[in-house]
Amino acid sequence: MSFEKVVSHAIEAYKTNVKLISFFSIPLIVAFPLLLLLPNYASLGGIFLRFNSIGTDVSSWGVAYMLVVLLISLILFSFAIVAINSVIKAQRAMLSLKHADVERMEDATFRLFGLLLLVFLALFAFNLLLFEMNVGERLRLVLNGLFSLAASMLVLFAPQAIVIDNAKIEHAISLSVSVLVKKPALVVAFLTLGALLVLVNSFVFTSLQGVWGMFPYVAIVVNSLLIVPFLEVVKTQIYLTKYSLL
Repeated sequence: MSFEKVVSHAIEAYKTNVKLISFFSIPLIVAFPLLLLLPNYASLGGIFLRFNSIGTDVSSWGVAYMLVVLLISLILFSFAIVAINSVIKAQRAMLSLKHADVERMEDATFRLFGLLLLVFLALFAFNLLLFEMNVGERLRLVLNGLFSLAASMLVLFAPQAIVIDNAKIEHAISLSVSVLVKKPALVVAFLTLGALLVLVNSFVFTSLQGVWGMFPYVAIVVNSLLIVPFLEVVKTQIYLTKYSLL
């Protein structure tokens, strides 16, 4: 299966389900502004935690506040991703979403939430370890970037495994890794496409920042409502190739 054909199927699936996908992408719009309440910075159409801004003298109330905002944002993000995958799963089975499907989405959302929370904690712990070891800033950025990439790749197709195969967290990780091993060309092409879309989105709205200072945040909206949902559909189509359903 060529990547061009995968993208073609993804575009068709996205167009067919654009209303539902757009509706279920709304939690992404809510999640990102919530994250802006933390010590973050916006870049490339996304929001990233500024670890060095947290400091070592944060009060217990400050920690609790950050945790609540993070958890709410993460659960909203998880729901949106699960819902988008559920829409595509229903379409491939030539069915419409029913009440039972919505109930299953709840369970899948909490499983994905648990997995993403584990990944975040691992990234945070690794970054904190490097900070405590007084690793130089440049080296810390490189090591943290490599660790983040490795952790992200391990769970790249975990949402698809959780929704399509009803996998538990441990099995979802192994299924995600199996896609990386069996479909490396599709994975590399997907990562290239994702990077290209994010970079173009960032370049366009950053260039317009002089016209209106809020344009970088418009990039976040475009990323949330268009780019992330579409890339999730592409991932689902790649995942489904193992069943020869395309």
